[in-house]
Amino acid sequence: MPRALIRCVFAALSLCAPSVATAQPRPAPAAVPAAARAPVTPRPVGPGRLALAAAQSAVDEVILPRIEVRARRGAPVEAEQSVRGARNARLCLRPVVTVRRLRNGEMPTWTGPLTDCTGRPTLAALAAVSLLAQPGRFTDFDVDAAIRELRRVAPAAGLSLADETAPRARARVRGRGAAPAIERDRLTHDPVIMLTRNARVLHPRVIQLMQGLFDRFPGRTAEIVSGYRPGEGRSRHAHARALDLRLRGVRHEDVRDYARTLPDAGVGYYPNSVFVHLDTRDAQEGGAFWTDFSGPGEAPRYGHWPPTDQEVSSEVGWMVNDREPDLTTAREREWSPEAVHLPAPTP
Repeated sequence: MPRALIRCVFAALSLCAPSVATAQPRPAPAAVPAAARAPVTPRPVGPGRLALAAAQSAVDEVILPRIEVRARRGAPVEAEQSVRGARNARLCLRPVVTVRRLRNGEMPTWTGPLTDCTGRPTLAALAAVSLLAQPGRFTDFDVDAAIRELRRVAPAAGLSLADETAPRARARVRGRGAAPAIERDRLTHDPVIMLTRNARVLHPRVIQLMQGLFDRFPGRTAEIVSGYRPGEGRSRHAHARALDLRLRGVRHEDVRDYARTLPDAGVGYYPNSVFVHLDTRDAQEGGAFWTDFSGPGEAPRYGHWPPTDQEVSSEVGWMVNDREPDLTTAREREWSPEAVHLPAPTP
């Protein structure tokens, strides 16, 4: 072996000797009595290893990787919390209102918010009011079933509704399935959605017009006299765009005057009846207003409001010619001896 190589080996061993010596276990120090111990002076706290490393040029290599790892671990947690908070947040809804169907006997009633704070109709309100507006002496008033059906078909029909009753839990989607086929109205091109055999979903703008009335007359109860009437023709009732209603405790003239200020609304005033007509119209149509002097069950008699002298004369003539015989018969029946129970004359 060359002497130079031997010298290198010995030099390496001499360099490693201090490390090996420090690695050997040291003998335990002998116990010193407590009285003989020197008082311990608190050691000043100086900068730690991380602080010393921060003063060096290699600080990025020491600290930044650890910070990045912690940030990556914390980001999904914060994102999940924000999603969970958004899911559990409640919608901003308008005040609760009461709507009922006016008819003989039991009057079905629904209570809840009509729209959210942005004016978008709620899914529950559209379903419930559509049930209340169905024609005839209906018996189907299952609001929960109507809400489920409307929630199922609303996306395919292009309806944007505030669904405050949607389940909060995530549902597992097993299959996409085919979107339901939605029939369109031949005249208005509105989606035709039947919640029951007789109940067609009203145009969402009808709910917004009702909300406008409640904004002006808060705390009142809306009573629906008539709503959807199946059939052909240009009547808004036949296309689920109209309601005949009244607000309990509010004069019809006040409802009429404020309804005329609503955008794209048709307002019909019936002085001899018990309701005000309210319908929604397309933007290009604009609003409309008319007065119909007919009573319940009579043919329409349109005129101006306030009526002109000629219309007043015509109304008086109509009442005299068409109603006077009925009034005479009623008076004779009312004042007959059988009706007033007059005592029999004494002999």
